[in-house]
Amino acid sequence: MCLACFLASLALRPLCHSLVQRLLSWIALEVRAAVWSLAIGTFIAIGISRFTLAKPELTELLEACAKTSVLLFLWCNLYFSIKQSQRHSQEREELLRAKAEALDQNGGERTFRFTVRTGPRIQVVPAEEVAWISAAGDYVELHTGNATHLLRETMNCLGQKLDPAGFARIHRSKIINLARILELRSIENREYIVKLSDGSQHRSSRTYADQLERWLDSERSVK
Repeated sequence: MCLACFLASLALRPLCHSLVQRLLSWIALEVRAAVWSLAIGTFIAIGISRFTLAKPELTELLEACAKTSVLLFLWCNLYFSIKQSQRHSQEREELLRAKAEALDQNGGERTFRFTVRTGPRIQVVPAEEVAWISAAGDYVELHTGNATHLLRETMNCLGQKLDPAGFARIHRSKIINLARILELRSIENREYIVKLSDGSQHRSSRTYADQLERWLDSERSVK
């Protein structure tokens, strides 16, 4: 049984990883983990009972299914907790690094337009046309309504150059145009799902929650 549970945990790992990457609330995450744990736990208990010499009673089989499912569900929660802790640790490090870089800068100029290369052409993209920005290694991707432009810049440096009244960093790998926000949906621990005018949705992290909440307060004060 122990060996079977160990093998089942290996099978659950990619499923748990895919769930963590999706924009799911904690409740939705738990429900999906419970369903997968129950299905795999039941399969294991029934499979083992087929190969035992003494056939178990129905109550014993149900008890084995329940115990196996609970064990797998607890394993899923342990995996979620570890991944969430790692993610928050990385985001704190990114935020501290960004603050350190900001202190080292001597009042650099704001960026209101970007110069990007599109094939043989060099194109100028106004900042207000950019809906959101994502990290891509040593580059960033500028997402406009109908195109994506690659710019050689880091998220930390670009975050310091953009107008804070127009853009906000909501995640270590995402910056959004505040004017493009259509909807904020609170999920947990000061985290939000941010829906933009281009239809894209982005999950914010609580590490950068202050920027979103300041924008939200300013919007309420205007109304």
